[in-house]
Amino acid sequence: MKKRRSIAAALALILSLGLLSACGSQEAGDTPAGDDAEETYHIQLAGSVAEDHPITLGLYKFEELLEESSGGRIQVDVYPNGQLGSNREYYEQCQQGNIQMAEGGAVVLANFTDKFKFMQLPYLFNSRESVQNFLNSESGKALTLEIAEETGIYPLVFFENGWQAVSNSVREVRTPADLSGLKIRTQENDILLEVYTEMGANPMPMAFSELFTAMQQKTVDGQVNPALVASTGNYDEVQEYISDVNAVYDATAISINYDFYLSLPEDLRAAVDQAAQEACAYQLQLSADGEEAAFQELEEGGMKITYLTDEERAAFQEATAGVYDWFVAQGTEPELDRYLEEIQVCNDKFTNGQLEAVTGADKG
Repeated sequence: MKKRRSIAAALALILSLGLLSACGSQEAGDTPAGDDAEETYHIQLAGSVAEDHPITLGLYKFEELLEESSGGRIQVDVYPNGQLGSNREYYEQCQQGNIQMAEGGAVVLANFTDKFKFMQLPYLFNSRESVQNFLNSESGKALTLEIAEETGIYPLVFFENGWQAVSNSVREVRTPADLSGLKIRTQENDILLEVYTEMGANPMPMAFSELFTAMQQKTVDGQVNPALVASTGNYDEVQEYISDVNAVYDATAISINYDFYLSLPEDLRAAVDQAAQEACAYQLQLSADGEEAAFQELEEGGMKITYLTDEERAAFQEATAGVYDWFVAQGTEPELDRYLEEIQVCNDKFTNGQLEAVTGADKG
């Protein structure tokens, strides 16, 4: 295996600019804290991607800042790279209270509630900024609380995993016809299966932990994931082509067991909230700056990078337009029309230059 240039090194400049940082979360305990003998808490935080991926770097910052801001009353242990199981397995552990926090893409969260499934609809957002603007709106915040009350899993913030690129080991992909017959691994999500079926591929749901071996052994021809996942996962060793189809934006929920969160003293809940917000701003910047570096690293590893034109990407959007009708027919989200209207407002604000870069906060 060749020695690779770390994405973390490419992002070192960002760290030196003093961007916002953040830290972890909590699990109840009874160890005295100094002379005050205050109750302390321990959090196990499960993640899926490699140690140098911006998502994991964001989790480490969350850990660092939360431990500092809590004065040592909260101790956090981050377990990246699928150490505690697959995305779905450790989300189940978080739901059951066996661990306190978990990181997982929106497609994973959608396996636990119908309330977030609409976020996987194709070509829903026109920018990362509009995604964050919607998630931090009144509707977005209300949605996360509804999810917490329904599932026991509370999404504190949403990191960026990024726009899903399509890679494969067979041929270059510039049109939906180029996907015809290709066995493409997707996450275990019914909307994604519909999206890539409409594009002409043969989608195969599979746990993330099994993906690299499946590509290596040609069980699948390719996969859909953001470029940073492909780069930090060394996919250039088993894939030859990657295209920025960008059908779905994968927001990554940083979630906490809701009962555990509510059991914390008010000041520690506030510390968790603040650390999560700061970690999110930090991670979003890392991810935005790292995306281009990821494509460059994949190219240096031998992959052919295909950047679609607006016209070429429009063909994929047209090919997947029927997914919306299919989704409506499922009756999954009665508030879909309202969400679509509010998302369009966010998209328009980005187009009109009304959103802060990367974070998507309203200007002024």
